[in-house]
Amino acid sequence: MSVPIRIGVLKLADSAPVIMARQKGIFARYGLETEIVVSPSWANIADGLAWNRLDAAVLFAPLALMTMLGRRGHDTVLHPLSRISRGGNTIMLRGVNPVKGVWKSGAEGREIFDIWQAAIGRKPRIAVVHIYSTHLLILRRFLKMIDVDMDREVEILVMPPTDMISAFSEKEIDGCCVGAPWGMEAEQIGLAFCVGGSSTVLPDHLEKMLVVSDALFRSADTARRMFSAMQESLSFCRMPEHREEIAEILALPLSEGGLTLPREATFRILPGGTVQETLGFAGGEVQFPDIKWIINDMAALGWLDHDECGNLVFWTDSPDARLLHAHAPSL
Repeated sequence: MSVPIRIGVLKLADSAPVIMARQKGIFARYGLETEIVVSPSWANIADGLAWNRLDAAVLFAPLALMTMLGRRGHDTVLHPLSRISRGGNTIMLRGVNPVKGVWKSGAEGREIFDIWQAAIGRKPRIAVVHIYSTHLLILRRFLKMIDVDMDREVEILVMPPTDMISAFSEKEIDGCCVGAPWGMEAEQIGLAFCVGGSSTVLPDHLEKMLVVSDALFRSADTARRMFSAMQESLSFCRMPEHREEIAEILALPLSEGGLTLPREATFRILPGGTVQETLGFAGGEVQFPDIKWIINDMAALGWLDHDECGNLVFWTDSPDARLLHAHAPSL
């Protein structure tokens, strides 16, 4: 009996290509038996990869890189198999927006922040989904744009994206940077407003990718079939005419192969939506320009030293990676 490939995901719209690949029979057509593991947090995903409880995962680059470097307590060889998504992160704040729409950079943004903070009445508590996340890097860039020092003027908390709705409701947090659809859901139910995000800070940045274990990667035929299956599913998910079906499936309970996502919020942020921070699906292999900004930002925060930055240049451009994708389709 074959052992299924265990793929870790969170309850996020970025997981759609993996969910739809199973629901539409794409994995099966490529001869892949898979088990979708819905994890409660990014820490669980990283631990699953580090301790061989997962064979692959939808993950953002900062945590993948730090896991590979052993910062999760165990050296782990990971390979970036495919791009998954671009953008989609929202910076949400509770209370009343002093202006209409997203905040402008510079002195004007700083003035608006001060007005909002005075109404909150304390040093703002802003949540991110993990310290080693694109969300923290986007939040840091946004705060810098409005002349706010992230280290001194806000308090950073870490919590899973699904917990942020209740945290807003109970006023445990004053803001967050979170992935789709949870920012839109917070806005729709009146808990928070959007002041910026991926599109205002770094449009079309790489958000999630599919990373795989060394064992799966070295099984070249399996890895090629996995890559090809994901390209087909990503192509499906990119088409606006499919967003209603995708939103319906992602809203299903876990027992029916869904992720229990809020249907309307998910529908609005999928490709074809008209909201500020729509999520994009991007296929093809991960390349160094996709992660260059991430490595630079991580180095600026002191997470990486000079030698580590140099070594990571080759992470997406190894001879093995070029061989793996040589005969596979690319979007």
